[in-house]
This record gives sequence, C-alpha cells and structure tokens, in this order.
Amino acid sequence: MKQLVICLLLGMGLLSSCAFNEINQQTEQADNAIQKYIKDRNLTMQKTADGMYYSIDSKASTKKSASVSDLIKFHYKMTLLDGTLIDSTNRVLNQFKTEVWGTKATIFSLPLSNMKEGETGTFILPSTLAFGGSSFGNVPAYATIRLDITVTAIRTESEQIDDMKTLYAMQGAELTTSGMLFKKLVEKPAAAQVLIGQNVVVSYVGKFGYGINQQDSAGKWIYSSTFGSGTIGSATSVYYAGSGGLISGFEEAVMKLRIGEKASIILPYKLAYGTSGNSAIPGYSPLYFEIEIISAQ
Repeated sequence: MKQLVICLLLGMGLLSSCAFNEINQQTEQADNAIQKYIKDRNLTMQKTADGMYYSIDSKASTKKSASVSDLIKFHYKMTLLDGTLIDSTNRVLNQFKTEVWGTKATIFSLPLSNMKEGETGTFILPSTLAFGGSSFGNVPAYATIRLDITVTAIRTESEQIDDMKTLYAMQGAELTTSGMLFKKLVEKPAAAQVLIGQNVVVSYVGKFGYGINQQDSAGKWIYSSTFGSGTIGSATSVYYAGSGGLISGFEEAVMKLRIGEKASIILPYKLAYGTSGNSAIPGYSPLYFEIEIISAQ
C-alpha cells in the first residue's frame, strides 16, 4: 500500500511538472510572437515585469495622473495581432469609454496605469494579461491582444460635479450642508409636504456625468448616460419616507419636496453608493437624479 501511495504521488508530480512546462512553453511562444510582431513593424517598445509591451507618446500630456476615485475618459481600439478588430470606441461621435480608477481590474487597468492625461499609447498584452484561455466572438483562447489607447481626460470628483452642473443645467442650485446640489424644476407651494413615515411614490431617472454602452430592453446596444429609471414606492415595493431604505442623498431630496413637485439633484459619492458601488454603478461615482413626488400618504 505504501508503494502505491508513493507511485501515485510521483505520478501527480510528473503531471504537475508537465502542466507547468506546457504553460511555460505557451508563454515563451507568445512572447516570441510578440517580439517578431514588433520587429516586423519596426516598433520601439518597452516591456513591463508583467510581460506587457508598450510605447507611449507623451507630447500632448498634461502630466496629470489618475488617483483612486478619479474618472478616466479614453478612446481605444482592440485588435488581435493579425489586425482583426475586436472592439473600439466611436471617435467620430466622441463616444468614449470610462473607468473609475481604483474600483475594479479590467483589461485596460495595466495599460492605463502607465498613462497620463493626453497621452496616446500602444500596448500588447499576452493572454495571461488579457482573456486567458477564454474564447468569445472572434477572440480565440490564449489570444494576444493589441490595445491602442488615448486618454482624453482625467477628472476628480469635484471636476466631475462641475461638468455635471453644466451638462444638466444645474447652475444656481442650492448646496445643502450634506454636499448635495438641489434644484426644483416644478414647484407646488400649496401642496402637502412629504413627511417622515409616509408611504411615498417617487418617479425618477438616474444618470452619470458621461455616456456608457448598454443594452436596451430589445437587446440593442445604445450609448446613454442613464443608468436607471422607474417608480419607487409602488404597491410591489413600498417606500416610507425617512426610513433609510434608499441612498441618503435621495432620501434627503425627497424630504425637501411636496406632492407633485419635481427636482434635479447631484450627489457626491458619499451620499450615493459610496466607495463600493453596485452592479450597475462603480464606486466613487457622483450621480445625477431627476425625481418627482407622485403621492404621499
């Protein structure tokens, strides 16, 4: 029995060694292919310790780097080494991509970590830094990816809020002690004020200060700033004013309104979804809402 265990352990060791050697061989082959690609096109590129090759044109750079919570706006083109297009932003329509720095890792994270505002760079990522063994669409498993990226802007939260004030015509809005910007769009001074504990029905639309690619109800991809809309407090989802059931900035705005009134608000991230965000909203995101009080009783 002891001999059998030893033989099994030896066999497992040999299998592990073979798998390790195969991975090393794949990595070496990918690196050789990348070096040939660079040489054939007479490119000058550096290599990071992670195995990414890159070159950056910094002539137009403002030397502004991203810090945690900053919004990075950028254009990109993603291809295979044979030139097959995988994805890109639309420069003609200025439909850029965004990342809130420091929230989650994506295929763009490593390239962007080497870039400043205004810079353009070319990056070649082996599969270990891209999609690994996954395949989808026209991307085969273990594919090497080329990314061409231009960082158009890096915006702090305060700069994002200034941009949103202009975008959503919030000049002259009230700044509350909590940091919320509040502006009434429809006033009904004779209507009843919303009170704590009332069952309130609120219609709303929520937006970022930038556009995102998303699918509509028909499955069509659209570019829009809206991340959500609907009615809160209907029969299927009762909402009691002041109960703490919603994000704090939204609750604060509801309590400032009367039945039938409508307002626009901008919330710093501390009054919205904080540093964590949710499945639809990145952490550190300031948000814009239009809200209307339908009823309160």
